[in-house]
Amino acid sequence: MLMPGNFWMVIDIEYDIIHVCRKRTIDPTPISWPRLRRQILADVRQLQHLLEHHQNGGLPKADTQVIKRGKALEYFSRHYGKVYVEQGRDFSVNEALVGINQLLDEDGAGIGVPDTCEPLTRQFLRIFANEAEVKRDALQKFLRGTGMAPSDFIERGWCFEKKKHYYWIDAVAFAQAQVGKAATLHRDLDQAVLLTGAFHSGSGVPATKILTDAFRPHPALGDLLGWLSNHHPDPAARSAAASARTRYLTWAAEHQTVVQQQLSLFDLLEDI
Repeated sequence: MLMPGNFWMVIDIEYDIIHVCRKRTIDPTPISWPRLRRQILADVRQLQHLLEHHQNGGLPKADTQVIKRGKALEYFSRHYGKVYVEQGRDFSVNEALVGINQLLDEDGAGIGVPDTCEPLTRQFLRIFANEAEVKRDALQKFLRGTGMAPSDFIERGWCFEKKKHYYWIDAVAFAQAQVGKAATLHRDLDQAVLLTGAFHSGSGVPATKILTDAFRPHPALGDLLGWLSNHHPDPAARSAAASARTRYLTWAAEHQTVVQQQLSLFDLLEDI
């Protein structure tokens, strides 16, 4: 629960643990989620060795998860209000909780979702990887405890519900509807689905209407198109994503200044 006065208090009644942060005495420094995520992940991995020792001594696994979650929230609290996805686009508390919960199960899905993807995208892809449909009950179980709901995916236009099942949005329909807004789409999966739809046979959407000088690619876009070419449930979409990736990489090579600017906005220049 976020309390007045810029501090966190999280109560986990099941394990009788309370996480409390002191009231701030200095202003937080701005930081991007990708950089903060790397810091949290490094510290949690160091903490893992100590926790495994105590777990062997009888500490329940559920308690170790609470401890790791507390450490992650500690990092987020230091910068609360100043965490951003990209400069000019703040990182919400709900997104932070999703991202933190994913950190506690970093490689659990085993499907290689790109690290540079945003938390909601990572969650969506973990669930829908290689799956043409997901039952409503199953999706609700996947999202239990994550701070997310199926409506988060639907509102972003990534899937739709029909007869108690959730399905991937049709990439071609998405591209045809969004092509005129290509320069204003900032979310990673929005851009990836847009390009996948455009390169789908018979879409009628020319890449030149998307990959213009005004296009601002998310740093995850190339890797995300590669992921879709391997894990989208529709073979035609996989083929389209592969073609889109090839064309996008060519465009990126010709627009290095734009790509560098985007990496800077997302605080990812040190990763190249």
